[in-house]
Amino acid sequence: MKTLYIVFLIIFSVYFISCGSSNFDTENEIHQRTAQFIESEYLPYGDTGTSIITGQAFLKTRGGDVKYGAGCMVYLNPVTTYSTEWFTYGIIKEMSLSKADQRIDKYHWETMADGFGNFEFKNLPTGEYYLACNITWEVPGKYNLVTTGGYAYAQAKISTGETIKVIVTRK
Repeated sequence: MKTLYIVFLIIFSVYFISCGSSNFDTENEIHQRTAQFIESEYLPYGDTGTSIITGQAFLKTRGGDVKYGAGCMVYLNPVTTYSTEWFTYGIIKEMSLSKADQRIDKYHWETMADGFGNFEFKNLPTGEYYLACNITWEVPGKYNLVTTGGYAYAQAKISTGETIKVIVTRK
C-alpha cells in the first residue's frame, strides 16, 4: 500500500510540474523578429522637421472610467516595414519581441505624458507614425492588488509644418 501511495505521489507531482512548465514557457514566449531594418525607409525621418503631433493617451475600463496615461511614456516611431512588426506584435498583441536593431534608436522619439495623458512631439519630419503608451493601474484581486491595463495606440500622418492632435487609446 505504501509503495502504491509513493507511485501515486510521483505521478501526481510529474503531472503538475509538466503542466506548470509548459504554461510558463507559453507565457514567456518571445516573438522572433522577421522584418529587416531597411535604412532607406527611415532616411526621411532622420532630419529635424517642422511638424507637431500633440494628443492625449488614455484607456477606458469596462465600467466606463477613464484611466489617463499620467506620467507614462508615449512612444513615436515612423511607419516602416520594421516598425510595423513591432507595432503588430509588441503593441497590439502585447508580445515580447527579440532584441531590436540598434539603428532604430535615432528614429524613435518618446515623451512623458502629463497628469491628464497629454503629450507633444515637436520638430518632426513629414510622414506617417505609430504612437503607443503603456497605461496600467491596480485593481483589487483575491489576495492582493493586480495590475491591469495595457497599450493605448494610434497611427498618424503629418505634412510639413502641420500640427495635429491624436487620441491614443483602443477601439
